Amino acid sequence: MPSALKALLLVDIQYDFLPPQGTLAVPDGRTILPHIYELLEHAEQYEVIVASVDWHPIGHISFASTHSRPPFTEISVPKLYGEGKTVTQMLWPEHCVQGTHGSQIEQGVQTRLDALDPKKVVYIRKGTHIDVDAYSAFSDNDYTIFTPLAKVLYQRGISEVEVAGLALDYCVKYTAIDSRKFGFRTRLLKKCTKAVDSACEADVLDSLQGKWEVIVVE
Repeated sequence: MPSALKALLLVDIQYDFLPPQGTLAVPDGRTILPHIYELLEHAEQYEVIVASVDWHPIGHISFASTHSRPPFTEISVPKLYGEGKTVTQMLWPEHCVQGTHGSQIEQGVQTRLDALDPKKVVYIRKGTHIDVDAYSAFSDNDYTIFTPLAKVLYQRGISEVEVAGLALDYCVKYTAIDSRKFGFRTRLLKKCTKAVDSACEADVLDSLQGKWEVIVVE
């Protein structure tokens, strides 16, 4: 029986999420890089490698500066196509603005991606609409705009997905959840991710394993 085809999802390994200079740096985020490099140096185990990037326009709805509010606070914002409904939005420092250095994939990761067969690598941009945030590499937070990711995986015959990147408690978590929603067996590579809030890491992992049946690989 042929082995299952696997995909590697590298979530938002961009300069703005990396210390010390990232505008939304994930604590200890750089410690995942040697593990990511190792995965890419053994890319033959994957049918496809997907690298997602936050790709926000100036004035994005998630930016605290857009609302003249302090970062890391929550407000209600209009739901896209929601006919008067609102959703809760966490406000962040400006990050991953389209075309800036902070939006670029970390050089060591990018160099290794560039060394692979171009047919094996797919890039996914998310958070591109000014009026809705997008944590997951599959969709915006309101499930109104979907990226091509699910289609890419289905077309390649993928049945198993491994997820790595930044940050565990936001974009990695929601990417893993959506991977399960789309029917893929999903493995989270624990040593290849870090959380914005390390205090919530255990709860995030418990939820992913329990409610969503994500396999957490130590």
